[in-house]
Parts: sequence; C-alpha cells; structure tokens
Amino acid sequence: LLTVFTFAQDDDEPTSSISQISTPFVDQTTGLPMERFFGARTSFGFAFAMPPTSTTGTASSFIGQLTFPLVNGQGWGAMGLTGDMEGNFILAAWPDGNGGVMASFRQATNEDNPPEVTGDFSVRPLPDGVVVNSTALSYTFLCENCIDASLGLATQAATGNAVMGWALSEQPPRGDPANPGAFLGFHERGFGPFTARLGAAATAQFDAVAATALQPVAASRNAVAAVAGAAGAGSGDEGELEDGNDGGDISDDDD
Repeated sequence: LLTVFTFAQDDDEPTSSISQISTPFVDQTTGLPMERFFGARTSFGFAFAMPPTSTTGTASSFIGQLTFPLVNGQGWGAMGLTGDMEGNFILAAWPDGNGGVMASFRQATNEDNPPEVTGDFSVRPLPDGVVVNSTALSYTFLCENCIDASLGLATQAATGNAVMGWALSEQPPRGDPANPGAFLGFHERGFGPFTARLGAAATAQFDAVAATALQPVAASRNAVAAVAGAAGAGSGDEGELEDGNDGGDISDDDD
C-alpha cells in the first residue's frame, strides 16, 4: 500500500534547488542499494542505481524508481537527465487507465506538451516494480542507453555528482492514458533541479537486477527522433532554477 502526503504548488517557481542532494536508499522489492532525491512537501521521489565502474555492457544505463502522489488516481511525474527545464530529456510516467503505468520519453522543447521522442534508448519496467492505486504511483525501471552526452548526461559525469531534474502534475494526460504519446500539460505541482550523487549510487548488484527487466515500452507512432544537444541550449532559465528557490521542498518536513 502506497501512502503519501500531498502538496499543491501555486506558482511556477521551482520547488527544489541544487543544494538538495540525494541520499542513500534501499529498494524494498529488490534489495538494491540506491540514491534517492525526495521532496518532503510534494512527496515526489526519484531513486537511482548505477552500474559499477568496472562494467562495460551496461555503462550507459541506470535503474530508476519514480514515486509520487496521485489525486483521485490521476497525475503524472517525470525525471530529467539535467536540471534545465528547457530541452531536458525526461522520462514521464502516469496511470494507464488499466491498472498499470505508462512510461514515455519526452524532450522539453515545448513546456506545454513535451513531445514524445525515440532513439537508441529504451525503458524496461522491473518485475513487481510497478504499483499504482488511487493515491500514489511507483515505477521501477531500467533506463537502457539513457546515459548519453547528446541527451544531456555523459558517461564520464555519471561517476560523480550531476544536476538532474524532476516534474509533477496532478492533472491526467489528455487523450488515451494507454498511449505513450498522450498530451502532457504543465507541471503545476512542482519541478526543479537537484544534485544526484551518481557515483555513490554505483552498486555491484546492478547487473543482476538489470537482467530481470521486462520488455521495452513501445513508443507511439507519432514519436519523433530526439534532438541531440537540446538540453541547456540557452533558454535563460538555468539561473532561475538555481537561484530562485527557497529550498522549501526539503526543509518543510512536516508538510
């Protein structure tokens, strides 16, 4: 049973900052040691595990877990490879209307509806890693070939700390929720950057857990090719993300 607290974001100011750093976390289903960013006010969480540095075959992949609240079973959440809102390569997830979860790669070149994109990357859910009910969603997955400099996060950067991003909405995607290309609106419940301790998330258990991942989630026929280098292409938002936040998503633990 998933239980979360909810928080409504009233404006478009970031609800996190790069001063918020991921902390150690263990996935209770797999026992996999991870790092996790968690926003106390929004109850949005993103956990991640990285392959050990000696690994070659999975060096460009990571295991992630999105957890966030739903309102009457509705809403969507996303993680991004960078802290920039403009052009960020993101993975969004939402209830599919059939008791499961839909996942979709997007590129934030359009804030009002980030287009669905395809490429050499894929998302593969883990067995028993998908849980959804009327109040919350949890989606654990292998993001295969997602670590790529052209998408915003190079393999070299994945051995240290990196600024990543997140977004949350209480509104359902418009259209068929079982369609990975469904219309995503604005992330009105929260968004912003955080510092991910990717190097600290490297674990020898990575390959064994990654090997259990299910088949990739297929893209819709309307998906377009991802634009290389789109993240951080000079939107002017970067300073706002880093400096315009009061850090409240971590400090208000009683919300």
